[in-house]
Amino acid sequence: MTMDDRYERIVRFAAEHANRARIIEHKTAIVDLASAATVFDVTRAAATYVVETKEGVFAVIALASGHLRWRALGRALGLRQLHLASPDVVKDRTGYDVGTVGPLFLGIPAYMDRRLLPYDMIYCGTEDAHHTLAIDPQLIVEQNDVVGWFDGGEFTQRAQAM
Repeated sequence: MTMDDRYERIVRFAAEHANRARIIEHKTAIVDLASAATVFDVTRAAATYVVETKEGVFAVIALASGHLRWRALGRALGLRQLHLASPDVVKDRTGYDVGTVGPLFLGIPAYMDRRLLPYDMIYCGTEDAHHTLAIDPQLIVEQNDVVGWFDGGEFTQRAQAM
């Protein structure tokens, strides 16, 4: 599946679930939380990470505020040697390029941060830096093979003040 195909699939998905998802178009290319802050409330931004472990390849869908402490998260989830997957593995297993991974059409099991659930809408990637998906987090749950849950606040390393 090419980028255009995946993006178009996400657009169709949002249209089919118009009461629970929509595409936001923006001139600013979103490449980090600073650029995202010019478009939407980053406290509601979700990041989708692809990780490798001794047990396999998984997605980790979490609030994007702060850096996850991977070793501690892996221990809590019962996953050994958890680390971010290489760009080749991400592309091969999900079809997404690193940095553009969204929470839909992943094709791999997922672990999800419970902190996403209280929001009516969260913001996440679409594989296109000029379009963001606003989506009901429960819809992400419904569309994925969620094999486990965690509280990202317990595994987040916040940026330290200078």
